[in-house]
Amino acid sequence: MTVAPPANMLQTALWYAELGYAVFPCAPGRKVPMTEHGLRDATTDAEQITQWWTRHPDANVAIRTDGLLVIDVDGEKNAWLGNEPDKLADLDPAALSLTPHDGRQYFFRQPEGHVWRNTAGRLAPRVDTRANGGYVLVAPSVVDGTAYRWAEDRELSTPPHRLSDPPAWLVELLDALATRLDLIPADSDEHFTTNDVSLSQDHVDAVFGVAVSLA
Repeated sequence: MTVAPPANMLQTALWYAELGYAVFPCAPGRKVPMTEHGLRDATTDAEQITQWWTRHPDANVAIRTDGLLVIDVDGEKNAWLGNEPDKLADLDPAALSLTPHDGRQYFFRQPEGHVWRNTAGRLAPRVDTRANGGYVLVAPSVVDGTAYRWAEDRELSTPPHRLSDPPAWLVELLDALATRLDLIPADSDEHFTTNDVSLSQDHVDAVFGVAVSLA
C-alpha cells in the first residue's frame, strides 16, 4: 500500500525532502525557479524549505532529478509505445505523475554505473527525459489552473534508491545517447548542449524493433 503526500505545499515539500528528494520552489502557477540559483539551490534541509514556503506558501514544488530518470511524455494522445504494449507495460513499476496538460511522467532511478543527462524529443516526438542537471514539478503543483497529481497506487512514496530501475531496452537507448555525446570531437560541426543530446533515429528504431540497418 502506497502513502500519498499531503496537499499543503509546505508539508508536501517537506514530505519529499524527508524521503530524500532535493526540492526548491517555483513561481505559483509556473515552472520558473524562485531561488537565486534555480535547481542548484535544491535541498532536503527542512529549515530552508520551511523558510521558502513560509514566504511563498503557494509556490510550486520542484524536485531536482540528479540520480533519477524521469520520462516525460507530452499529451494524452501521444503515440509513444502505443504499438509496443510489452514495452509500455515495462514502465508499470515506475511512480507515475499525471501532468496538467494530460501528459505523464515516469519516475525511475538511474542504475548504478549509468550517468544520464536531459534530452528533448530524442526518444520520440514530444518525449523528453529529465536526469542529471534537470528538474520537474510534482504534485500538488499547479500550472494553467490544473494540478499535477499521482496516478492511483503509483505515488512517489519511496526514497530515490528504492525506485525501480528502468527496463533494459530503455537503459540501452539512454546509454547510446550518453555515448553519442562522448564521441563528438571538440571541432565537430555538430552542436548540442550537454542537457539535450542527440541519437541517430536508426538506433532508436532498432531498439524499438523496427527493421532498419544501423549506419
